[in-house]
Amino acid sequence: MAALLLAAAFLAIWCIYNGYCLLLNYHRASQLKIPIVCVPISPDNPIWIALQTSFSSVFKYVPFNYFSVTRYCRLGWEFHDRYKTHQRLGDAWILVTPDKNWFHTSHAEAACDIFSRSQEFGRPVWMSDALKVFGPNVATAEGSDWQRQRKLTAAPFMNKRAASDGSKNTSEDIRTLALHVLAYVGFQKSYPFSSVAKTTGVRQPSTYRDSLSIILQNVLVVLVLPSIAFQIPFLLTKWRQIGWAITDFREYMLEQLTEEKRLIAEGKPGSGTLMSNLVRASEVQQEVAGMGRSERAYMDGKSHEMKLLSVDEILGNVFVFNFAGHDTTAISLAYSVLLLVAHPEVQEWIGEELDFYLETDKSETWRYEIVFPRLKRCLAVLLETLRLYNPLPGVPKYTGRQSRVLQVRNQEVIIPPNTLVVANLMALQTHPRYWGQDSLTWRPSRWILGSEKEVRGDLSNRFDNETLLKPEKGTFIAWSEGARSCPGKKFAQVEFVAAMAALFQKHRVEPVSKAGETLAAARKRVLNVVKDSNVELLLQMRDPDSVSVRWIPR
Repeated sequence: MAALLLAAAFLAIWCIYNGYCLLLNYHRASQLKIPIVCVPISPDNPIWIALQTSFSSVFKYVPFNYFSVTRYCRLGWEFHDRYKTHQRLGDAWILVTPDKNWFHTSHAEAACDIFSRSQEFGRPVWMSDALKVFGPNVATAEGSDWQRQRKLTAAPFMNKRAASDGSKNTSEDIRTLALHVLAYVGFQKSYPFSSVAKTTGVRQPSTYRDSLSIILQNVLVVLVLPSIAFQIPFLLTKWRQIGWAITDFREYMLEQLTEEKRLIAEGKPGSGTLMSNLVRASEVQQEVAGMGRSERAYMDGKSHEMKLLSVDEILGNVFVFNFAGHDTTAISLAYSVLLLVAHPEVQEWIGEELDFYLETDKSETWRYEIVFPRLKRCLAVLLETLRLYNPLPGVPKYTGRQSRVLQVRNQEVIIPPNTLVVANLMALQTHPRYWGQDSLTWRPSRWILGSEKEVRGDLSNRFDNETLLKPEKGTFIAWSEGARSCPGKKFAQVEFVAAMAALFQKHRVEPVSKAGETLAAARKRVLNVVKDSNVELLLQMRDPDSVSVRWIPR
């Protein structure tokens, strides 16, 4: 009885405190003279996020409407809402929670302003601290430390060469494909295309691919819990497997780091992998650090001490590039393939381009500098998929300890300190004002502008004069904007276009119909599976394996 009373008292105190904080934040928000929405819990509350993830099958039945708190408390509500709240409340409104207030805007010019003023609208660093699984990295660094790491980690992502039964696990197969690309780029390791190792109760030697795969499959708990938590005796088999994968992956990285340092010491070229570039960048900076002040000033135009990448920073960056590069690319590929299953006319559309430009059957002869710029329709599939199904539905910024002034159309808004500021990506990328009345329709052809000089039947004229649409600045921010935009943008585009070319040059894909189901009905079912998506850590389909597809020669 005493325990129940204590729990009730604690709950009452918690409710009173949260109510008090909510009132304070509401008072601050009311000074802005913009629409206000109040919710009793912040959508980024870690306990609330864990509950949503654990009980996602239950939350799918909770009504999502304009007035229920379930609309704005749910993680990733922006994906479900799109532009609707902005259409109802205007280009700027504020979400009041007991923790912090969230200022949202769907005005393109204001969005550009936010991203361009990185010193005033900084990152909420506490949201990325979880990415320090193996060490500090470019995603968790700030200020001059971020500038140093961004400079040292940029090299691997410059323009360089990259190397008929129904399929039941299309999403899993695509994850494996993306994993193999990263395995080669990161560690120059190739594997047969088969499923990764399954969880067992016995400690077994694992490959680099398998250890990374296990980490990425369980990345939410890996980010939330410290590594030591997976070493506790008598854990469930799955959790022990995660701990073994973390240990194995760290050992692989350390082995590769040692080997790259040995090659450098012997004056030999490195492997050209991500690890090689990071180690070599650090070695180059070591040489610069040993120069005199005038020599350093001559090299980079300013005199300052150069700090090397530490071992932990190298390991941390290898992990964060694998995490960011794998999951986002795998998700985008999975959405694109199933959307193409549902839209056979788009398959034919990109097939025309592939037939025209890829005259050889041997994919190893495809040269990046020649082929990639030509396959604009394939790239348009990625851009349109990211417009509607971006893996990361928002990029929040933070005012810090000072008020910030932001112009939203004709209104000057003074945003208070300690406020999260969000250029609402999903609203900007779907608002009819910028994308037309069919803004919620997946239509890759919207990205291709034809030539007025097009001659019917003249394929050379038609394809060579097609150009990619350049959206109004601030209306498409799939890779973020400003100084901290995604460094892997071009890498992701090249990887995606190469995958499209390899998959669709000689094949088409269609759904496997259920008993008594027409092909048209099967395609509609696939589209419904795509739309039934939710955000856990990133956007993903709730049940992609409920559909099977088959690949057929064209």
